[in-house]
Amino acid sequence: MGESIIKEFNGILYPRDKEISDYRYIQFTLPNGYTSIEIEYDFDRERGCIIDIGLIDSKNAFRGWSGSSKTKLYIDNLHAIPGYVAGEVYPGTWSVVLGLARIVECGCKYRIVIKMSKHRITNLSEKKCSCMEKKERGLSSGWIKGDLHVHTVHSDGRDDVCSLISKAIKLDLDYIAITDHNTLSQISEIKLAECPDILVIPGIEITTYYGHINTWGAKWFDFRRRNLDDFRNLIDEIHREGLLASLNHPFNFDANCIGCDFKYKELRGFDLIEVWNGPTPVTWNAHAVSWWHKLLTEGLVMPIVGGSDYHGGSDVELATPTTWVFVDRPTVEDVLDSIRRGRVFLSKTPNTWRIDMAIYSGNKLCNIGDRIDNVNKELKVLVDVEVDKDIIDRYMGEVMLRIITAKEIAKLYSIRTRSFKFTDRLTVDDDTKFVRVEIGRYTDPHSLEHSAVVELLALSNPIYMP
Repeated sequence: MGESIIKEFNGILYPRDKEISDYRYIQFTLPNGYTSIEIEYDFDRERGCIIDIGLIDSKNAFRGWSGSSKTKLYIDNLHAIPGYVAGEVYPGTWSVVLGLARIVECGCKYRIVIKMSKHRITNLSEKKCSCMEKKERGLSSGWIKGDLHVHTVHSDGRDDVCSLISKAIKLDLDYIAITDHNTLSQISEIKLAECPDILVIPGIEITTYYGHINTWGAKWFDFRRRNLDDFRNLIDEIHREGLLASLNHPFNFDANCIGCDFKYKELRGFDLIEVWNGPTPVTWNAHAVSWWHKLLTEGLVMPIVGGSDYHGGSDVELATPTTWVFVDRPTVEDVLDSIRRGRVFLSKTPNTWRIDMAIYSGNKLCNIGDRIDNVNKELKVLVDVEVDKDIIDRYMGEVMLRIITAKEIAKLYSIRTRSFKFTDRLTVDDDTKFVRVEIGRYTDPHSLEHSAVVELLALSNPIYMP
């Protein structure tokens, strides 16, 4: 055992503290020669308080974030608890970051114990994740399926990276995006994964107290954002890195999901909207679809995606919903490029629904995500739907397919067979703006109100018009 220094900090936070700042910083000095840091903390959970925690090193680098999911942290030159990045433990002033997620009127007490030690560091042997599972089919071009929003033990999920990848392969997914909250500690495990049957996309869910944003790539972004200008700057920072900014579950009214409901819905500049989120109730997802539809009618080109927001356990299944992406090559780069272009449709699960749409304007064929440059007044619309037979039997004619434009629900069909293909004519004008397809169950299939949606089953991005 080496030498140790123990520091203890106690305090109480009030709502007035959160009015000033969403974060409180507790500083401590790490002496020369001390190579490991252990932190334990607790707070008044029983009062309804939520205090998150993270760590900044003496070089002002963010070394990790764990929300309120972990009460013990550890970091040294070669090791760290998931959510935190191992590496040089520099001497000097470090900061524990407390996130004031929920502070009750009577105040929230906290206690932090920091143990700094001189340990002899042993070599770390990297354990590769070699996947034993094999997919039913190999990766190929065309429509591929996956999940763009999942979590591991590196934030508040239950599965490690390897276990999550294995589950995705068992579901016959083609790709999986790991988007842990406010940390990139998962990246090293992703790099070690040896799973040629699936594309593993690194990412991060930038989790603020006023909204959550997904971006895909091995780049950390500061999540300490509060006002409208902060979010404008965040989008600009993401774009300067050449990455996509996807607004997650913009309508989420669960008081226990802090920051899930996006506060600044007047903000523009996002590349994508996650309109279909796994644990979010149908009505709230329908709110997001209605909002997206309104943005489209305003002339915005705004692709949508879905995400299971899988954390493990029984709350939601992986790839529920599933995001299908049309790719020319099965690579991470092509997946992200196709998402940027809106070559995407969503289905409730990986194996029950498939939907494709194409439009002929004269002799020109346009597919989901495309723009028709020279629009004929009459278009030929082709829709191809594949449905699991059990679904058809279960719903007994309740499933409706809707072709929707900026003006109206242009066409309405009842789906009663497993394979449903049709060609129809659609008369358009300058106010049509786009054509999209939606499948679901509705109290009133002629209504675009969110309250009319009983269940979403599949949803396409639009084909746009000038």
